[in-house]
Amino acid sequence: MKAPAPGPALLLVNPTSGRGRGRRLWEQTAAALHAAGYTPTVHLTENLTEATQRARTAAPGSLIAALGGDGFLGATAAGAKESGAVLLPLAGGRGNDTIRRIALNLDPVRTVRDLSELVVRDMELGLVNGRPYLGVANVGFDALANDYGNSARINLGPFVYLYGGLRAFAEWRNVTFTLEVDGVRSSVPGWFVAVGNVGQYGGGLRICPQARIDDGLLDIVALGRAGIVGVAMTFLRSYRGNHVRQENVSFTRGRVITLNASKPLDIFADGENVGRLPATITILPAALQVLVPKNSPVFC
Repeated sequence: MKAPAPGPALLLVNPTSGRGRGRRLWEQTAAALHAAGYTPTVHLTENLTEATQRARTAAPGSLIAALGGDGFLGATAAGAKESGAVLLPLAGGRGNDTIRRIALNLDPVRTVRDLSELVVRDMELGLVNGRPYLGVANVGFDALANDYGNSARINLGPFVYLYGGLRAFAEWRNVTFTLEVDGVRSSVPGWFVAVGNVGQYGGGLRICPQARIDDGLLDIVALGRAGIVGVAMTFLRSYRGNHVRQENVSFTRGRVITLNASKPLDIFADGENVGRLPATITILPAALQVLVPKNSPVFC
């Protein structure tokens, strides 16, 4: 199915994401929507909750263009799921991992100009304790690194997560994760657990490289015991998705995942802190419609 017919559309913008990238590009993006025949109503949102609320009020089948980072796209998707609008993700963040993995253009204006070449596909959503997310839910060392990356005061682009990782190395100590996947329980002493839908985070880390967003399953990747060098090599290999071949990396798929740890830890989803463990993570099949390239690699 092709993009919604020209007419009224919503352009939701996170003006603070990507060090102001959304604020700098929204006018050009709105002009590109006008040129494509749409009449966009622009909202520069104040927070993720507003993005969800605005998307929730859209007309079914209408176009919502979301210009922001991964967390903003996830929040907008949560509202689009309820309204039945079609989501057009636009790169307005630093890492833009969901955009990269779906294989959309990193230039939001170019994406809008190429709208006629995109197709509408049904997309799944992950849920962390009922909260929707698009990309990856993660807990452990990588979540701590993500937290440090998000709070960085210097503009390092995608390398901000490398900075966060270096800081987290100095503090992390191995913990034991308790994991239950569709009723099968296990313990993982180690560094992190990642539950992927789109499956990419951290500015290009394909942490769940085989993840597909229309197969009805979430991909679970965990790193067990390793030294500092081993952890660093795991993340370097994850840029190509080769880390899953390691003996200390476990991989499985499932529909219902419960997750806890031997110490208090926060869980992140789409780069946002969504609460403290324990957590239940589930999959919501065909939750929303999204515009993607015909050959997007995250579809079966």
